Amino acid sequence: MIIYALVARGTCVLAEHTATAGNFALVTRRILERLPQEEGRASYSYDTSHSFHCVIRAGLAFLCMADSRTEQAAAHAFLDAVQSRWSAAYAEKGLTALAYAMNSQFAAVLKELMESFSSAAGSSAGGAAASSSDQADAANVSRVEGELEEVRQVMVENIEKVLARGEKIELLVDKTEHLTHQAFQFRRTTTRVKRGMYCKSLKLNLFLCTLLLLVIGVAVFGACGWSFSCGSHHPPSPSPSPSPSPSPSP
Repeated sequence: MIIYALVARGTCVLAEHTATAGNFALVTRRILERLPQEEGRASYSYDTSHSFHCVIRAGLAFLCMADSRTEQAAAHAFLDAVQSRWSAAYAEKGLTALAYAMNSQFAAVLKELMESFSSAAGSSAGGAAASSSDQADAANVSRVEGELEEVRQVMVENIEKVLARGEKIELLVDKTEHLTHQAFQFRRTTTRVKRGMYCKSLKLNLFLCTLLLLVIGVAVFGACGWSFSCGSHHPPSPSPSPSPSPSPSP
């Protein structure tokens, strides 16, 4: 199965596509920094489960990552198909294009070719298991592909021969087919929970404000009564004392 594919000029990635999640995009950037500049083919074993295959032509690198079940010849046939489609679509535009300039269009082509080659490999494997004649056909196809001159001369090297010591990164490839769907569901659930917490917080704040206003209202009613005449009561003014009557003269 082809897991990841890209087209690059040096370390400038022009288009890429992946069928699953993982950190292999970071890994390929390290590999691109160390690839030879001359035209040719190369295959590198990264770990016991994955390999990187590369074809360099006309200043561009066509690179893919495949699992251990994918034969080397099939991976290079895939890269040949990618290079052919690229040349037909862009010719020499990739030599001056900016990073990811063709990604919006050519990523769909990479996806199509990856699915096509993976489907063909699966059909070949299923037919081989079904009957001995199909096994013979599959063996003949593998033999013919293996006799291709360019592919036959490619030696599978350990990736550490390309990368300097300490540059190799642990390759993490997600094996769950529904990781993207699960991540989307997680984001939806998280958003829904956040929204629910916000609504609960808003309701609580409204309740507390209402309760506070009610307490203030009760206090005001208790102090002033329903007429709200708290400031209209004045103490009665003292009545004037009677003036003393004049005493009679003698």
